[in-house]
Amino acid sequence: MNLFCWSEAVSPLTHAMGTSGNESLVARQPVVTERGVIYVPSLSGNALRHRAIREPGFRWLIERWQLAGKLTLKQLNFLLHAGNMTEGGGRENTRRIADYHRLYPLGKLLGGCLPDQILSGTLNVGFGVLVCEENRATIAAMMPDNWPLEEASLRPAEAFVSGYQYVRSDAAHTAPDLLPAEAEDEPNGKSNQMIFSGQAVTRGAAFVHTLTIQHGDDLTLGALLLSLRLWQAAGGTIGGQAARGHGRLKTHVHLGDNHDEDTLVADYIAHCDTVKDEAIAWLHEVFAPRPAKPEKVAANKGKRAKNTVEPQPSLPMEGEDV
Repeated sequence: MNLFCWSEAVSPLTHAMGTSGNESLVARQPVVTERGVIYVPSLSGNALRHRAIREPGFRWLIERWQLAGKLTLKQLNFLLHAGNMTEGGGRENTRRIADYHRLYPLGKLLGGCLPDQILSGTLNVGFGVLVCEENRATIAAMMPDNWPLEEASLRPAEAFVSGYQYVRSDAAHTAPDLLPAEAEDEPNGKSNQMIFSGQAVTRGAAFVHTLTIQHGDDLTLGALLLSLRLWQAAGGTIGGQAARGHGRLKTHVHLGDNHDEDTLVADYIAHCDTVKDEAIAWLHEVFAPRPAKPEKVAANKGKRAKNTVEPQPSLPMEGEDV
C-alpha cells in the first residue's frame, strides 16, 4: 500500500546536516546528473518518520489513554523514540509480537526495541525529494499514474537554497530601564549579543515523498493518516528552528479513491478506545523488572561467601578474667 505525499515549504526549511564555520548547512544528497554529481537539498526519511508519524501519533495515544506522568522513562523512550535493547537478546517471543501488532496498529507500522527484543515495523518512509531539474527522473518514477510530470524544465536545485541571519540581543541595550541602578557592564566587555546564520531551503520549494505499508490493513492505515493529520494541525514542522517560524510544510496525501480517510481514522480511534486497558497492561508487563537468572544469583552468593571473613575470637587483655 503506497501513499504519495507532496509537501510545499510555507516557511524557510533549516533541516541541517552540519556546519561550516559558524554557518549551518542544509541536508543534501548526491544525485548523478548529466553535469556530474550534484548535491541536492533533501529531507531524511528518518526525520519524516519521527516528526510526521511517531511523535504526533504516540503523543496522541498517551494523552488519549491518560498516561501522562504515569510511564517510566524506558516506556516513554519506547513509544516516542523506539527504545533500545538493554538486557541482551532473548528468545523470539512471537506471542508478544502478535499482541503488540493487535493492540498498537501504530506500533505495528513503526516497530521498536523492547529491553530484550526487537519489534520490526511494516512502514517504509522515503526521503523527501526536492522538485528540481536534477531530480526529474526520480520524481517521474515516484509520481502517481494520474499525476504526470510537466515536460517544461524545472528550476535547478540551487535556486531553492537561500540564507538566514538572526541576532541575539542584549538586555543592556533593549531594556536598560529594567536594570538596577548599580548594575555594571559584564566583565571583560562580554555581551549577550550574537549573530548566527545558515542556509535554508526557500519558501515555495516542494518535496515529494512516499510512505509504503507492507502487509497493511485498515487500522494501520488509519493510524498513519491520523498521525499525519495531527502533524499538520500542529504546524507540520520538520528540521530545526520551528520556534522562529522555520520548517513548516503543507503536505497533501494522495491515497486513491478506494478509501474513505475519515472512516479509517474514526475506526482507528474506536479501536484505541476499545483496547485501552489491555494495551496499557501489555506495556507494563513487557517493561516489568526481570528476575535475576539462577546462575547469576548462585554466582553472586558464591562471591559474597568468598569475600566473607570468619570472625576470630579476641584474646583477653591484661587484667581481664579468662
